[in-house]
Amino acid sequence: MDLSVDNSVNFTSSFYDKFFKSLPNKDIGSGAKLNKLGHALASPHWNRAALGVAAIATQPAFDYFNPRVDKDTAETSALRTASKIVVCTTVGFTIRGLSHKIIKKLTNLSPKEGSTLLTPKSILNIKNSFEQKNKLALHRNTLATLTALIVMMFTNFLIDAPLTTFVANKTIDHHNKKKLNKERIKNE
Repeated sequence: MDLSVDNSVNFTSSFYDKFFKSLPNKDIGSGAKLNKLGHALASPHWNRAALGVAAIATQPAFDYFNPRVDKDTAETSALRTASKIVVCTTVGFTIRGLSHKIIKKLTNLSPKEGSTLLTPKSILNIKNSFEQKNKLALHRNTLATLTALIVMMFTNFLIDAPLTTFVANKTIDHHNKKKLNKERIKNE
């Protein structure tokens, strides 16, 4: 029984031929820059930033265009949501970034590189350097994520909640003052 798969693609359409031939055909000389970018974007704090960008792009609009509430309530709700997203994203990004940096400084493969305080002996004893570096990276990410989660259990109540309330109130006050000024100018 033959289980081989034919990977060849036959585009007989002239449209596809023209389209694919028009695309630039460049080889990536060195994938080091792309690899570095991928590692940076895979870190927990950049993931939080990406979630914040997606949230700020969508959630306030949902509140603003909510057909079940009046316009003033919708505006206020959208401003509160935007304030919460900005504050929580900023705090989350900062906490995760700091946790990642601190753990990186405390987990090294040798005392020459830095502290080995939080590096398990099982990783230090691995002879294969590639495997050792991969296990260390996994250990660092896991430890940094756990550290950030523990810290954020406190910062959510000590920083996020009061700061969100403060920023939301200031934003809404500013918005209402601008609205009153526009109405005053309009009525004059």
